[in-house]
Amino acid sequence: MVKLDRIDYRILDALQENGRLPITQLAAIAGVSVSPCWQRVRRLEESGVIRHYSAEIALDKLFVVQTVFAHVILSNHTRETYDTFEKRIKKTPEIVECCELAGQFDYLLKFIVTDLDRYNLLLETLLDKSVGVEKYFSYVVTRSIKDSRTPRVQDLLSRINLS
Repeated sequence: MVKLDRIDYRILDALQENGRLPITQLAAIAGVSVSPCWQRVRRLEESGVIRHYSAEIALDKLFVVQTVFAHVILSNHTRETYDTFEKRIKKTPEIVECCELAGQFDYLLKFIVTDLDRYNLLLETLLDKSVGVEKYFSYVVTRSIKDSRTPRVQDLLSRINLS
């Protein structure tokens, strides 16, 4: 874990809100001058705390999209089966999130597709015997109540004690 101070956390929180902030504004928010602010941002990038910058696109403004979650149970619980499955998942752009689980299911997948026909086509490729899927359970999203990639840094900070 990377050790950060309050200034670093202010920088992260501001960048979460607006990743396009000019460095002068970011420095003012963080309470430091431009040069130290820029050095901190570079350190946060190099350490992997800041993974990348991107634009959040409202896909539903461009296309009709359907979100589907799927629980997956693999046929075998060997490293080879997990690796084969994970390689296939990484090659499928419509699978936007994949989490390995402890419990009743092996994985939780999040698909964003243009329609359910596309989802079914993707499932056919995942159900190929060579991939190792034994069972799957699909859940079609009818309405999204909250959609955040990560919690805000300041929200997490308010709940922990920084020593």
